[in-house]
Amino acid sequence: MAGRAYTSAMPEPFQDLLRRWTRRSFFASPLAMSAWGAPARIHEVSPVYQKLGVRTFINAVGTLTTLSGTLMSPQVLRAMEEASRNFVPIHELQEKAGLRIAELTGAEAGFVTCGASAGLCVASCAAVAGDDREKMRRLPDLTGMKDEIILQARHRNPYDHAFRMVGAKLIIVETAAEMRKAIGPQTAAIAFVASHHCLGYKVELDETVAIAHAAGLPVILDAAAELPPAGNLSKFVRMGVDMVAFSGGKNIRGPQSTGMLIGKKEWIRKAYANAAPNNYFARIAKVGKEDIVGFVTALELFVNKDHDAERREWHAMLDRVRDRLKGAPTVHTEYITNNDYSHSPRLSVQWDEARIGISLTDMVRLLREGNPSIEASDMRNFNPPWKGLGVFPYNLQPGEEIIVADRIREVLSRKA
Repeated sequence: MAGRAYTSAMPEPFQDLLRRWTRRSFFASPLAMSAWGAPARIHEVSPVYQKLGVRTFINAVGTLTTLSGTLMSPQVLRAMEEASRNFVPIHELQEKAGLRIAELTGAEAGFVTCGASAGLCVASCAAVAGDDREKMRRLPDLTGMKDEIILQARHRNPYDHAFRMVGAKLIIVETAAEMRKAIGPQTAAIAFVASHHCLGYKVELDETVAIAHAAGLPVILDAAAELPPAGNLSKFVRMGVDMVAFSGGKNIRGPQSTGMLIGKKEWIRKAYANAAPNNYFARIAKVGKEDIVGFVTALELFVNKDHDAERREWHAMLDRVRDRLKGAPTVHTEYITNNDYSHSPRLSVQWDEARIGISLTDMVRLLREGNPSIEASDMRNFNPPWKGLGVFPYNLQPGEEIIVADRIREVLSRKA
């Protein structure tokens, strides 16, 4: 956007070339490397945030909702802007978007939701009320309806309110035998959470599906952050999961307020009956035409992306951080083994806290308070916990890894 003033004076072929290059692809290109010898050190601040007085930062953490998720590509932004120019029937747009989502994922059906939690909410609505309008009107009063959703104990997490908000009770089990025993006349569904937050559970997804379907029950899967690999878009529905919720504002790099629910046609139809713009319980989780179009555009880009090349680029970024920190006082770096491929590679930066006089808590604070502000992770707070300062490259823009490394080195050297 900021480049329009000077690109307009260029010949049209060069303008077109610049429009088609993203900042990431340009600074990783041979032209950029030959011109500067290394990725440029940058941190752009949007005037809109300056005007509002809102802090911007270099994101070395990842796609946390509280840190505003991810950054959308120019193609997604352009599609959303184009979508804003016309009025359309939302039901028709969701129908067409759903057909494209099904084509891209291999699911029988799907639609765009207001985030993954909204997807889990409308899936829960479908499980307890179906598409019975009288029951739908009464939610979250489940009098006379099935009102129990079975969930493994290790799958309890801060986000399972998405199941509970419709009025359902969570029946907590640990083993397959307990899961079978818990099924009764009030059981509406079995839920499963695919996440690095949920470790040590005893009933795998394929067995959960078999148990649920033997009892005539649907399976609701929370797969909010389970991308990449892109194969997960089709893996879970091929396993027979009835309703799968993904986030749109994480690795798909769509609008932060979007997600999708995909699965079997019957259950997706019931879930959509409960979703906005229909005037039932989940009306509050409205998704607009711009977000629907933006999400579908982002999903198309995600499916066609070279994920292996992207991962190599992430590793190269962390290698530059590691190399930049060599010789810094007492510093040791190591790569953290991923328990879940959906995460980008991670680098742990460690130092002798007693000798330097800087704790890990201090470092996180000092990076945040600097200019530009940097958000990095205290790896002790992760599940499972790890040592040191976590630097994740997923949301780093080209050159920002150098700023991060130099700032860490500066803080440690100053104290030493």
